[in-house]
Amino acid sequence: MADSIRNTRIDAYTQFKKWLSEQPYWLQDAAYRIYHGLPIDDKQIQAYVDMCISETKKEKPAFRHIDDGDIEANRPSKKMVVLGLSDILGVNALASDAKLEFSPEGVTVVYGLNGAGKSGFMRIFKQVSESPFEEPIQPNVFTKATDEKTSCIFRICVDEQEKSITCNLAGKTRESFLAGCDVFDTRISNAYINNSNNPSYQPFVFTVLSELSSVADRINHRMQDMVKSITPTEIVFPKDISFQDDTKWVQVLNAETVIPVSFTEWTEDQTKRLAELPLLLDTQNVTQRLQILRTQLQVLSPILNDLTAARDALSSGNIKASYDQYEAAKAKLIVAEKLFADSADELDKISLSSRDWKALWGTAKRYYEAIIFNKYYKHFGEEGSVCPLCHQEITGSNVTRFQNVNDYINGSCSEDSKVALGALQNAISTLCNRSYNQNQVRSAIIDIIGEEQTERVCGLYSLFASIKGESEIEKAYSLVCSVEVNEVITILSEKAKSLAVEISELDSIQKDEKRISMQQELAHLQCCKWIYDSMVAIRTTVSNLQRKKNLADAMPLVLTNKITLEANRLAESLITEAYIERFTAELKRLAPKIKVKLEKAASRKGNSPYRITLDTFEGVNVKTEDILSEGEQRIVALAAFFADATGRDEHTPLIIDDPISSLDLNYECAATQRIVELARDRQVIVFTHRISMLTGIEEVCQRLSINHRENYIRSTSRGKGVPDFADVYRGDVKKHLSGIQQRIIEIKKLDHDSSEYLEAVGKQCQQFRICIERSVEDILLQGMVHRFERRIMTNGKLTKLTRITDDDCQFVDSMMTKYSFTEHSQPADSPPIDISIDELNVDISTYIKWIADYRKRMQ
Repeated sequence: MADSIRNTRIDAYTQFKKWLSEQPYWLQDAAYRIYHGLPIDDKQIQAYVDMCISETKKEKPAFRHIDDGDIEANRPSKKMVVLGLSDILGVNALASDAKLEFSPEGVTVVYGLNGAGKSGFMRIFKQVSESPFEEPIQPNVFTKATDEKTSCIFRICVDEQEKSITCNLAGKTRESFLAGCDVFDTRISNAYINNSNNPSYQPFVFTVLSELSSVADRINHRMQDMVKSITPTEIVFPKDISFQDDTKWVQVLNAETVIPVSFTEWTEDQTKRLAELPLLLDTQNVTQRLQILRTQLQVLSPILNDLTAARDALSSGNIKASYDQYEAAKAKLIVAEKLFADSADELDKISLSSRDWKALWGTAKRYYEAIIFNKYYKHFGEEGSVCPLCHQEITGSNVTRFQNVNDYINGSCSEDSKVALGALQNAISTLCNRSYNQNQVRSAIIDIIGEEQTERVCGLYSLFASIKGESEIEKAYSLVCSVEVNEVITILSEKAKSLAVEISELDSIQKDEKRISMQQELAHLQCCKWIYDSMVAIRTTVSNLQRKKNLADAMPLVLTNKITLEANRLAESLITEAYIERFTAELKRLAPKIKVKLEKAASRKGNSPYRITLDTFEGVNVKTEDILSEGEQRIVALAAFFADATGRDEHTPLIIDDPISSLDLNYECAATQRIVELARDRQVIVFTHRISMLTGIEEVCQRLSINHRENYIRSTSRGKGVPDFADVYRGDVKKHLSGIQQRIIEIKKLDHDSSEYLEAVGKQCQQFRICIERSVEDILLQGMVHRFERRIMTNGKLTKLTRITDDDCQFVDSMMTKYSFTEHSQPADSPPIDISIDELNVDISTYIKWIADYRKRMQ
C-alpha cells in the first residue's frame, strides 16, 4: 500500500512538472517565486501584467522557472514551538502586563474564568496563524482610545533556534512565523460542520496552486483596474478643415493605427509659411507689401553704397601706407631731438623755446651757405667752418654742438614729420567723412533689418565719428584698425537681396495658377497643423485603444480554471484518500456511533475543499447541523480538526480553545485523551474555563508521562489576562495562603483610600475564602475526594478521618462563614462587611498554623 501511494505521488509530481512547463510565462515565474519564498508584491503583479501582454504579442519575456529538484512530495519539516507571549498593546481589554509562558513540550493549559482574557489571546493566535476564521482585533472599547500600535511579542523556537518577534496585529498584516499553527475554537468548530473547508495542511504543491490562483486573481484585478483607469479621449474634428487623402487616417483611429512620422513634427518654416500664405493670397495686402519692399530697398541702397566707399578706402591700403611714412618721419625726428639733447649746452636748452633763437640759427645757415661757403668750401657746422657771427673757426667739440643744433633746427626731420602727419590725416578723413551719421542710419533702417542688426550698422558709423573726432593721430589710427565694414555690408547686401527676391515673388504670385497652388498648400498646412496640435490626444487615443486590446488579449492567460483542474487532479492523488482515512480513524476514536463521513466538495480557484456529511440511509440529503446535537457537532468537528492537523508534516503548535464545550462526560474524556496523545509529537496549548478540563488533562498527562504546565490568568482593574498565582482551586492550599500574605505586603504600600487598594483587599479576601473551601478537600479529607475529578483515592487515609475534632470543624466553618461574603452575592440591604488588611493577615496566619497542626495529627 505504501509503495502504491509513493508511486502515485511520484507520478503526480511528474505530471505537475509537465503541466507547469506548458503554462503562461507569468505562472511559471510565480511558481518559482512561491517555491523559493520570494515576495510577489504589487510591483511584481504589474510585471506579470506586462509579461502577459508580451506573451500575447508572441514575445518571450525574461522569466524564471523551477528546476526538477524544486518540486518534491516531501518538503523538509520544521519543528516550531511557542515559548511566550508578552508586551501586548491595543488587544481588546488585555492589560499591558498580560503575558503567557508555554511549555515547549507536552500540554500547556491556560485557565481563567469567563472574562479573564482568554478570547483576546485566542484572537492573537488566530490572526498570526493565518486562520481563515480570524476575528478582528479591537482595542478596549470601554476606555479612552489611545494611539498605541496594536502589537505583541512572541518568543518562539524554530528548529532549536530561539528568537523574539514583534508582531503587528493591525489590519490584515500577517506574520508567517506562526502560519503553521493549527487553531481550534467555536467558530472553527462550526465551520467544520456547516461549510466546505480546505485541509489546514496539504502538500506544498497545493499551497503553490492556491497562491497561483490568488496571484492570477490579483493580476486579473490589476488588468481590470487598468482598463477602468483608461479614460476615453474625445477628439473634436473642426468643421473648417478639409481632411485630404493622406490625413483621413486620423478620423478612423484604432489599436492598429500607425501614426505617420511626418505628422509628428512641425517646423518653424511650416509655421512661417502658414502665416505667410493668407497674406500672400490677399491682393490688397500684396500690393501694399510691394510698395513697402520697394521703399525699403530704396532706403538701403545709398547706405550700402556709402559703406562700400568706406570699404574701398580701407582696402586701398592708402591709410596704412600714410601711417607707415608718418611713423618713419617721426622716428627720425625723435633721433634728432635726442642728439640735440645729448650735445646742447645749458644756454642752448634755455634758448630752445625762443623763436628768435631758432630764427637766428636759420638765418645764420642761409647767410653762411650763400656768402661764406664760397670762401672756405666747408658747409655750415663742418670741421674747419667758421661761425657766421664771430668768424671763429669751428673745431673740436664745437663741431658736434654746431651739427646737432643745426640738424635739430635746420634739418628736414621736422618738416618731413609734418608732411607725413598731414598725409595720414587726409587718408583717415577719406574713410571717416561719410554721407550719413549713426542717427540718420538708425531711423532709416531699424524697421527694415531690426534693432540688433541696426545697432551693428550704427556701431560702425559711431566708430567713424569717434575716429574723426580723435585729436591724437595714434589713437585715431588704432580705431581705424578696428573697423570691420565687410560684415555690415554683408548684412545690408543680404537684406537688399532678400527684398529683391520677395519683390520678384510677390510679382509672380498675382498670377491665377500660382494662387490656386497656394490655396491647396494652405489647406494642407492647416490640416497638418491641427493634427500636430492634437497629437497628444491622438497618441493617447491610439495608446488607450492599444492598451485595452492588449489587456483584453492578455486576460485569458490569468483564468484560474486550469489551476483548479490541476488542483483537483493532484488532490485525488495526494490528499483525498489519506485525509478521509484520518478522519474516519479520529471519529472512531472519539465518537464511533455518530454516522458521518468526509467527502470532497466542489473545487474552486486552485483549492480542493472537503465537507462533513451525514452517512444517511439511501443517501438522504439533509444538513448535518440539522440532525446532530450541539455536543455531537462539537465532537465531530474535533475529529475533523485532529484529522486535519495530523496530516501536517511540520511539528507546529496546536492551539485549542474550550474543546469540551457542550460535550458530555464520555465525549469530554475521549477529547481530553486525544488532545494529550497529540502532545507526544507537537506542542499543545489549551485555553479553558473548565476546572474539569484542567484536572482531566493533568490526569491523562500523568498517566501517559507527558509534560504538563498550567497558566492562570485573571481580570483586574487595569485589564484582563494578568498572570495569577496558581489558581486556588488547584495546588497546595498552604502555599496559596503564603502567596496571599506576600501580596498583602505589596497591598499595604497602596493608598488606603484608593479604589485599587479596596479592590486588592477584596480580591485577597476572595482568594482566602476559596482556600478555606479547598481545605475541606485537601486538608480535612486529605485529598481523597476532589471536585471535578471522577476518581476517589483513599490510599489508607480513610481511617484517619476519625481524628477530625469538633474544633477543627467549627474553626473551618467559622472562617467559611466570615469570608463567604466575598464569594457569594449578598442582599442589597445587608450592611457592608469591613475586614481590614491586618485582620485578613492575622486570619491567614491562624489558618496556616491550624493546617500545620492538623497535618501533624494525621501523620
